[in-house]
Amino acid sequence: MTSGSGKVRFDQQERVAVVTVSGEMDLHDLTEVVDGFAQALSDAATDATLIDLSRVTFADSVFLNQLLVTYTGHGVKGRPLTLCGPLHPSLVRLLELTGTDTVLPLATDRQDALLRLRMTDPS
Repeated sequence: MTSGSGKVRFDQQERVAVVTVSGEMDLHDLTEVVDGFAQALSDAATDATLIDLSRVTFADSVFLNQLLVTYTGHGVKGRPLTLCGPLHPSLVRLLELTGTDTVLPLATDRQDALLRLRMTDPS
């Protein structure tokens, strides 16, 4: 299922909600991003969430804030969340400059992320 402008895609892989984000992410994309992340958190058919950032070419502080809000919301619900790359250099810089690269769980690629989520699966 692709929503809005097609920059946010929601899929399922095994029991993991996968949100793939593409292109430039800024204030104009906020509604689509919020909806995609909320769909992942509320999906009863899955136990964890993977946010694939490998196709993001630019992100601003609004997008970063939504990643942090989503991470916190998942923590409150006890639902594992992992982000994955490989990341565009501009996104790496944003995460490093803000220190969020040490806060947000980040896997090198989708395979690594799925492995991490399986290891945290409480079932």
